[in-house]
Amino acid sequence: MNHWTERAREIAENVFAPAADAVDAEGKIPPNHFEVLAKAGFYGISAPPELGGPDLSLGDRAELLEILFGSCLATTFTWAQHGGVVKHLATSPNTALRDTYWDGLMDGSVKGGVSGAGAAPQPPLLHARRTGDGYVLYGAAPFVTGWDIIDVVLLFARDEADDSVVEVLLDAHPSKGASVRALPLIAARASNTVRIEFDNFEVPRDRVCNVITRDEFMAGETLLSRFAASMPMGITRRCMVELEKRAVDTTDFASQLSNVRDHLDATLIGGFDQHLARAEAGALAIRAATTLVAATGSSSSVSGNTAERLAREAMLAMVVGSRPEIRTALLGQLSATPSVE
Repeated sequence: MNHWTERAREIAENVFAPAADAVDAEGKIPPNHFEVLAKAGFYGISAPPELGGPDLSLGDRAELLEILFGSCLATTFTWAQHGGVVKHLATSPNTALRDTYWDGLMDGSVKGGVSGAGAAPQPPLLHARRTGDGYVLYGAAPFVTGWDIIDVVLLFARDEADDSVVEVLLDAHPSKGASVRALPLIAARASNTVRIEFDNFEVPRDRVCNVITRDEFMAGETLLSRFAASMPMGITRRCMVELEKRAVDTTDFASQLSNVRDHLDATLIGGFDQHLARAEAGALAIRAATTLVAATGSSSSVSGNTAERLAREAMLAMVVGSRPEIRTALLGQLSATPSVE
C-alpha cells in the first residue's frame, strides 16, 4: 500500500464511513468531506505527472477508488466525476481554457462534474450544431452528478454534421436554454444528481475543450470501465466488513472479489471481456449486500439501517454507467441456475 492508498484508508475509516448512514438519511454531504479530499491532494489525482499529478499505477488507482466508494458512496460518487474533467482538460488543445481553471481544479477550489451523454450512447442523447461563434446544444444530459456542489461541468455532445464528439466545459448553474431537474436516485441522493435538458443552448468557441472522433473516445472505454467497476467492488468490501462484525465468514466473498478483480485487470490487456467483468462486479455487490441483509435480520427492513443502505447502493452501482452489453451479461449472471451438489 502506497501513501495515496494509506491516505484514502484514513479518510474512509475516520471521516466517511462513520458518517455514511447520516449522509444517506439527511441527503446532504458535509462540506468537510470535500475539504478533506482537497487537503489530501485527491482533486489533482487524475492529472498526468507532467502537469502535477501523482505517478500512480492503475492498480493503485483502482484500490484507492474501492476504498473510498465503500466508505461513503454519495461523497465518492460526486468527487470521482471531477477526475474526468481533469483528465480531458489536461489533453485539451484549448490551453487558455485549461489555464483558466487548472489550478483551481487541482487544489479542489474548483470542482467539476461530467456527462458523456453525447459520446458513448448510440444514438447519442446530447447533440451539437455548429454556429459561427461555436455550437448550440440540444438534447439531454440525463445524469449529471454534484449539482449545487460542482462549479463546472464537462459535457460530451455529438456533432450533427460529422458525428464527432465535442467536449465543452460549462459553468454549473442554470442558464438560458438549459433546464435542470433533480433525480431521486435509489441511493446516494446526497450526490445531487440531476437531468439537464438543452434547447438551443449556446456554447461559445472558447468553452470548447476538444473535438475528437467517437472512436477516439471509445478507445478509453476499457480503462473507464475498469475504474467504474471500483464502485461495486468497494461496496462489496464494505459489506464484508459489516458481515465480519456479525461473525459471518467472508472467505468465499474474499475469493470472489479477488477473482473479479483479476478479470477486471485482464480487460486492460484484452484477456477478458470488459462487459462480463463489469457484470461480475455488479452481481457480486448484490450478493454481498443481500447476504448482509440476511445476516442483519428484520432490522434491515427499516430505512436508515446500514445493511439497507448498502443494498440500495449495490443496486445503484450495478447500473451506473451501464451499456447494453453489460445489461445482457448481468441478466446472465443474475438469472443463472445455482449449482446444487
